[in-house]
Amino acid sequence: MKMILLGAGNVATHLGLALKKAGHEILQVYGRSASSSLELSKKLKSKPVTDINKISALADLYIVSISDSSLQGFIKSFPVKNKTIVHTSGSVGINVFKKSFKSCGVFYPLQTFSKERKMDFTKVPILVEGNNPKSFAFIKKVADTISPYVFETDSASRKTIHLSAVLANNFTNHLFVMAEKILAKKNIPFPILGPLLHETVIKAILLTPGEAQTGPAKRGDTKIIAEHLKMLSKDPSLSKIYKLLSESIEKESGMLL
Repeated sequence: MKMILLGAGNVATHLGLALKKAGHEILQVYGRSASSSLELSKKLKSKPVTDINKISALADLYIVSISDSSLQGFIKSFPVKNKTIVHTSGSVGINVFKKSFKSCGVFYPLQTFSKERKMDFTKVPILVEGNNPKSFAFIKKVADTISPYVFETDSASRKTIHLSAVLANNFTNHLFVMAEKILAKKNIPFPILGPLLHETVIKAILLTPGEAQTGPAKRGDTKIIAEHLKMLSKDPSLSKIYKLLSESIEKESGMLL
């Protein structure tokens, strides 16, 4: 099929590469900056575009991968109305398209993306939605070409999944950042935590997150918690995070700290 990517960031990059690998033709890559659209268009052997009015009307599918805050305004001004258009956001509903498009939907890859990392899309769940049965069938058909894990998910359910993904991925990675800073003060490399982090994720998946929970708050070890808080006394922000998370673990575990 012929497609156009509207966006040139992390999601658009990996999605474009996966679609091209599956045999689809990427006609154009639209980006607000010439450099970003040019960089991705070279990888996909397509044409870069920075003017929304120069987007071709010859594609079968238009994939919008831009920031959530810009999505509504972009869609409102998008000139091609008679073809299928999807967005890739987990937190924005299908109703963002309103009644401006006869065929529209959502194509949300449930994964964290960075341009520098290679991605195997055959392991990425894709949550899809269409504004009518025909649109859904078409969008799912495209998704099936790049992943065996395609699920029909309405906007409300997808928002719930996105919220859980932010908690499990984005917030967890922020804690990695904090841990790295603590280690760096003692010239200890962050990868020393690698085996621990790997086992943590595997246990949470194979057991349940609740069953996999360990640590001083789970055990009710107030002495260790007090010692850690003392070590963090010069960093009020991180100390607050440590205390809040410990209290949350305590509540979930039924421990009295």
